[in-house]
Amino acid sequence: MFQYKFFPSSSKIANHGPAIKLDMLFDPSLMLTDRETQLLYQVEWINKSVVQVDVKETYIKLQTPFDPTNTRGDSLAVNEEFNWNEIGASFTSDIRKPFNFLISSRYGGYYNGTRLTLNGELYYRIQPYGSLAIVTTYNKIELPTPYNSAEFILIGPRLDLTFTDKLFFTSFVQYNNQIDNINLNLRFQWRFAPVSDLFIVYTENSFPGDYRIKNRGLVLKLSYWFN
Repeated sequence: MFQYKFFPSSSKIANHGPAIKLDMLFDPSLMLTDRETQLLYQVEWINKSVVQVDVKETYIKLQTPFDPTNTRGDSLAVNEEFNWNEIGASFTSDIRKPFNFLISSRYGGYYNGTRLTLNGELYYRIQPYGSLAIVTTYNKIELPTPYNSAEFILIGPRLDLTFTDKLFFTSFVQYNNQIDNINLNLRFQWRFAPVSDLFIVYTENSFPGDYRIKNRGLVLKLSYWFN
């Protein structure tokens, strides 16, 4: 990533400027399989709010058959090549405040079709006890016949609690209409020594309608730093 910033003599704007990102992937024979080029412009205010707009170009050569919506429809063939463009915009509010948020959107090509993405994140800190958050993502993918089009909604509230400087608790619930699933994740963390933790994690997947359990699990993890 290459970025250039201007620092104006302004009481409102801290800095602004363009940037370019380039990611490329090659197969073992050094043939290009993936490329993503992004040109963006970012403005940061004195209060740490940030606005960003960008254009992105993507190239992909499929290494295996691929269903872009993962809905068990017809797959794009191996070795097919796709190249598309999209635009995006985002706004991040002042993250120093107890209540802050992020909104973003993208629209453009997606393989041989189009995709619209809307994303919203809300955060509220209750210092020094913890924080509440909710993350929502909406994707609308439209592909030509005979491939499947689809709309996906992902909603995930999160609760983080800090009991002491050594005891922490995190709970996360996520609804995913693509796989008709509600995921519950509970994690307890005890930092009993520097860089040494005990984790107890409970996870559960269920159907949204009647909350019938699909599967559940309990995991214990211990890490210790030998110094």
